[in-house]
Amino acid sequence: MANRRHSARRVKRLRSYNVREAAKVTGATAGTIRHLLKNGLEPVAGCFPAIVRGIDLIDFLNRRSASRKRPCGPGRMFCLRCKEPKRPAFDEVEFWQDGTKLGSLRGLCPTCTGVMHRRTSVSRIKAAAGNLRISIKSEEPRQDCSVSGRHLFRNKAEPC
Repeated sequence: MANRRHSARRVKRLRSYNVREAAKVTGATAGTIRHLLKNGLEPVAGCFPAIVRGIDLIDFLNRRSASRKRPCGPGRMFCLRCKEPKRPAFDEVEFWQDGTKLGSLRGLCPTCTGVMHRRTSVSRIKAAAGNLRISIKSEEPRQDCSVSGRHLFRNKAEPC
């Protein structure tokens, strides 16, 4: 199965590609490259089979991925169900710290009531949350059942 996000990172600027080579380099299928040729990717004029210049392929893929971006500003989080950035319900978020420097803001989507997440560092909480109310939560530390590689309990049915 081919990748749905076609990367322009392995495409050489000064090289020309036929449909099969362009598909291999971008991680797409040959049918996808033919579809892109019908929808705006410019082939070299007068060549058959179709040949695409590397610079044109890079520019087309970068423009296409830039048009799909939806940046979240301060106080907004991306809802995966609704596929758009929104302000959380009740203008409240929880910050769950994962380590010493990182954590995630979690809030509820006002439309679908799904949980929205936004990764941020501890030092940038205020910039990411904007004017939202933040409550800081901490995860419970996991219990370590082993000491130097040996299990503390001989009976495996007994939980930690």
